[in-house]
Amino acid sequence: MRLLVFACLCYLAIAFPNGAPDIACKEMIPGHLPTETSGENPFKLKISATSYKPGDEISGELYSADNMTFKGFLIEVGSAQEVSQKEEGVGEFISLDATLQKHVCGKAGLTHISNKDKQLIKFTWKAPSTSAGDLSFRATVVQQFFPSKYWLGAFSERIKAA
Repeated sequence: MRLLVFACLCYLAIAFPNGAPDIACKEMIPGHLPTETSGENPFKLKISATSYKPGDEISGELYSADNMTFKGFLIEVGSAQEVSQKEEGVGEFISLDATLQKHVCGKAGLTHISNKDKQLIKFTWKAPSTSAGDLSFRATVVQQFFPSKYWLGAFSERIKAA
């Protein structure tokens, strides 16, 4: 029994080193041990546009203004504006960097493929073929796995449908 409990704890401690699973897409909450992260989210999203038309490509970056490193992330683009809102990702991430990123949530989400330390993630998103209304980029960032420390709700500035 103790061996089983230990194995489960070890699994949770290394949970998802190869990226967020699709099950995390709607709530954007990591499946890690609970955390008590508090204070302002140190991670930011910077994007290249304030509006979009169907099919537009928008580049962006996930980073920390304090040059903090992080191990994992999940980024989606959708209509949610609050951490408590479930997300329905739209569009797709394109031109993926094969060393850092992969698709989840269909192609509407982006996550890591390695839990090595990162300081900056660059990405390109392609808007859907029909307008999805005003949108925000949203990121969940895992700073460390054990003890678990993650940040929810790094939102970009709102991008308006043109």
